[in-house]
Amino acid sequence: MPVNTQVINQRQLSWQVGSLLIGGGLLSIQHDLIRITHMDTWFVYLLPTVYILFIGYVFTQLSMRLPGKHLFEINFILFGRWFGMLANMVLLIHLWFILVRDLRMLGKFIGTLLLPNTPEEMLVLLLVVILMFYGRTSAEVISRVNDLFFPVFFALMLMLPFLLSNEMSIRLLQPILTTPPKQLGYAGLLSIGWYGDIIIVGAFLHMIWNSRQIHSALRHGSLLATALLSLLLLMEVAVLGPNIPGNLIYPDYSLVQHIQITDFLDRMDLFILSVWFPIIVDKIIFIYLAFLIGITSLIRQRDYTLINSPVSLFLLLTTLLAFTSTPEVFSFGNYSSPVLVLGYQPAMLAALLLRMRRFPKRNPESHADGSPGNKQGHGRDGMSKGGNRHPGKQFGARLGAISGRTWLRAGNVLLVLGFVFVGAGLIFSRDYALIGKLAGFGYALVLALLLFVTHMEMRKAKDLAARSSPNSAQPS
Repeated sequence: MPVNTQVINQRQLSWQVGSLLIGGGLLSIQHDLIRITHMDTWFVYLLPTVYILFIGYVFTQLSMRLPGKHLFEINFILFGRWFGMLANMVLLIHLWFILVRDLRMLGKFIGTLLLPNTPEEMLVLLLVVILMFYGRTSAEVISRVNDLFFPVFFALMLMLPFLLSNEMSIRLLQPILTTPPKQLGYAGLLSIGWYGDIIIVGAFLHMIWNSRQIHSALRHGSLLATALLSLLLLMEVAVLGPNIPGNLIYPDYSLVQHIQITDFLDRMDLFILSVWFPIIVDKIIFIYLAFLIGITSLIRQRDYTLINSPVSLFLLLTTLLAFTSTPEVFSFGNYSSPVLVLGYQPAMLAALLLRMRRFPKRNPESHADGSPGNKQGHGRDGMSKGGNRHPGKQFGARLGAISGRTWLRAGNVLLVLGFVFVGAGLIFSRDYALIGKLAGFGYALVLALLLFVTHMEMRKAKDLAARSSPNSAQPS
């Protein structure tokens, strides 16, 4: 399939965003977050989630005004030739740093835990060979691969509380929300450094033809990542305590090593690693494809297969020469990433919002959520032809009758409610421990409801796109 006719659907984008954000959190940042915030570390991803939602809003506005264009092309259109090239070069340098960081971290991870006798240069070489292979394909291929592993990964994460139920101690989580707000803020800024990788989704805006779907997919994918990473941090503290994980290089791996299902299944960590590894590699491949798209945009092309080999060899050399020790890799990944992200992304996104206003919205979505066609058929879904009521169908019909805008507002209200719970806990939990417990329970409930609400928002966006443009799923 030609490169300029690639298409990925809404669900694939949301799962790809989940893999992109989770892949970084599994390797390096967790121990630093626990070291800073101790038992309250599972609250730190709330702040970077808001940053992700802001980026999702900007990308949605861009796709409305300049449909069929990716971020690198949009920079040329909005900023002109020279300033657009400068903006794209800054993006490409950031993507290069991300690739070097992730390749070296994954090589360290494999060399430390799985293949300690294999030279790290060979491990990085094998990873680059994987990049070269997928660099000849498209984002559609890696999205389909992600479709196979992400549901299994999601199910494994949800099963962790049950698999580790005999190792958990709720007392290790208490007292809840007694960490100074300044430390929670510092940890949130560190997390923004990894969540800032979401900027690469801009390289694939041309592959989804409906701005509503882009918006809902980014919201759902980011909240999937936030919920799963928060659950992982919660489990680390509840099993290993608030101090030990901060002194471990890979606390996630140490956590799954505690899983023991009878005496015959005491090495579940190997099975879980076989699912984690494709998620991490998927993230690196996705970033690599965005890097190739960005380079070819400098010469106004979309076919990146011709530069695949030289770019991958360049990555191999720079990755091997970039760091001399393991502490350098972790320091660069955890402490330089926030500086890189906050150093240019807010200014670039604000400039995009200002410059895009001279372009009218050209998206084909003209239906309001409350249009007659939208309401048709919902009134009698809960009743059979003979007049018998089906409560399950009635409930489903009522959920389906709720507009996409209502789901969006509900998600925003829940997000604000999450901040209210955390703020109330930080203010009152030092004097009243019960308030901290209630705030923690409320925050967990908010995350669960956000997953449901954003999922319904995504389904509504899909239905609206199908009604407004029946051929929107077809490549032009």
